[in-house]
Amino acid sequence: MQAEDIMHGMVFGGELYRDDLNKVSFILSSYQDHLDSIQAFPNLKAGTWGGRGELALFGDLGVKDITKAHAIDVLLEYLSADKADTIAFGDAKVDIPMLEYCNIGVSMGNGGPEILAMADMVTDDVEHNGLYNAFEKLGLLNK
Repeated sequence: MQAEDIMHGMVFGGELYRDDLNKVSFILSSYQDHLDSIQAFPNLKAGTWGGRGELALFGDLGVKDITKAHAIDVLLEYLSADKADTIAFGDAKVDIPMLEYCNIGVSMGNGGPEILAMADMVTDDVEHNGLYNAFEKLGLLNK
């Protein structure tokens, strides 16, 4: 499988040093790549995604102290929207601040123990219609 098949719109061969980016994602050859990125870039926040635990497919490096909760706050301000209308879905530790920030925090059934314990609601595993089932339970589907 090629990177282009997974990450549509990815820029290849671009200038490495830029001032208009806040996050860089990369394909992990192994979980050690993620651990190495933490050591190589101590001033950035390193994360993984696209898999479970040490089976993650991708790594990313971003600005420290910027969380998904912060991003939602910026988006709400931009949209002039109300936090009372927010629902967050997540399955990993990195999602906990977002679930805590939003009015309703939903953990996917495949989430780790930390997110399962703190969520307002737990739905089924993502591979077992978890999003659909949560949308239905929350009355978000038009029938």
